[in-house]
Amino acid sequence: MQISGIGRIIFWSGGSLWIGQAVGPIECHSHHAIQVSMGLSDRVQFRTSDAAAWVSNGAAFIPSDLAHSFQAPGKTVANLFCEPESALGRALLARFGGDHIVGIPTVDIAPHAKALRSAFDDGNLDEELEDIALETLYALCGGVPASLVDQRIIRATAYIAAKLGEPLMLEAVAHHVGLSAGRFRHLFVEETGISFRAYLLWTRLNRALELGFGGTSWTDAAHATNFADSAHLSRTTRRMYGLAPSSLRQQPPSASRPMTA
Repeated sequence: MQISGIGRIIFWSGGSLWIGQAVGPIECHSHHAIQVSMGLSDRVQFRTSDAAAWVSNGAAFIPSDLAHSFQAPGKTVANLFCEPESALGRALLARFGGDHIVGIPTVDIAPHAKALRSAFDDGNLDEELEDIALETLYALCGGVPASLVDQRIIRATAYIAAKLGEPLMLEAVAHHVGLSAGRFRHLFVEETGISFRAYLLWTRLNRALELGFGGTSWTDAAHATNFADSAHLSRTTRRMYGLAPSSLRQQPPSASRPMTA
């Protein structure tokens, strides 16, 4: 299988960082997360369909559920993902909008790109890279206040996160937060911009990837998050991230070295 990238993938509650050397282009896909893509050694390229021309940016903001392709062959890149229903995600959407890819001004991103590149090259711990990634996202909010999320949805997403290995029905989550199934279904879409079923699949996918890239076999990671098997997990990853999980090569912190790209 063709390798898509070599580097490190770090997950935290509500987001993740994918950093390293890009190899092959990422096919057209869409995902629930907001994405901030940063070229750490050169510009990165995006397009919103296979027929569209590639557009280059030093860094770009990609809103949730927007179909796009990505490429930066041989370049060092960082892709930061953030859940749009979080306070941080809502503040980013308030600044950049939610219907098209937006180039991020160099003055806003350059010091953060430099810090991430340095930490990656030096083989810093995951926690240190996570801190820099989150600092980057908060800085990009630009002081824009975030709208509040309904507390019942916050409780619902926490409940979902705790039950990823089990079959989980909308009615059970609605009951947990004290709403009828119909009212919960409407409120969930209103607050998150995504259906309950799609959100559940997205959350299970990211937990499975966290397990798999953390050393669990892909079969065990799939079963632990209620996927039918590793093939089902791989198909879902390709649809939402544009690549198969086996096409990424993890690079442990101690193996990081300065890159010339």
